[in-house]
Amino acid sequence: MKYLTILFFLFYLNTNSQTTDLKKIEDELLVAFENYIKSDYYSRFDSLRPKLKKQVENALSNPESFDYSFYALSKFVTIVKSSDEQVKIFSWDELTGGSWHDMAVIVQFKTKNQKIKTKWIDSDIREDPSGIIDTIQYEINDVTIDNKMHYLCFGWGTHGSGHHHNSILIFSIVNDAIQTCKSCISEDYLMIQAPRREKINISYNKQSQEISFNEFKYNDDIGFFESTGKRIQLKLKNGKYGG
Repeated sequence: MKYLTILFFLFYLNTNSQTTDLKKIEDELLVAFENYIKSDYYSRFDSLRPKLKKQVENALSNPESFDYSFYALSKFVTIVKSSDEQVKIFSWDELTGGSWHDMAVIVQFKTKNQKIKTKWIDSDIREDPSGIIDTIQYEINDVTIDNKMHYLCFGWGTHGSGHHHNSILIFSIVNDAIQTCKSCISEDYLMIQAPRREKINISYNKQSQEISFNEFKYNDDIGFFESTGKRIQLKLKNGKYGG
């Protein structure tokens, strides 16, 4: 009994120490984000942005960070976690000026051996136009496609010109790396654009595995997307979402 008590005490000390260390890391990130937001545009764009991203990456490389909530950090960062406890996504608006918003997006995930890895997937028109996504990821759903676990994510962003958009991203973890499923959804539905005054209202029905959203079509005469009054329903059929 005494031996078990000692083991429990040592476990408590170790867990408490990990929590304390992660709390310190989170506090340092909060200060970094606060300073970033208060800084002028040129400082953010030229020097602070890469430093902040590196600091976040270092924090998420800590294996214990995957199970840490980062509740206070959610003031600045949108954090979503998959139901199967294998994937977390952190994203935020980089506030680099202009009506085209650059979003930082990093995925934290578990490998086959349950090790923690991170991967930046954001696309920056000035630095990395070949990235996967340019939207804040605010929802993640676990979806089985072709007998393999995939992650269906919804994002929000804007390229200016009075419009905003939702994105649909589907990926899986293959050979301990993120693999976008390009065949899982038609390219036409990867981004749904709408005037900022309109709501796209994208949603996912877990029971029917359907994606739905309001439809908008581009009007060449006015140079703007307009609502058609219809709602698009995308059903998963033969491993692909389509109408």
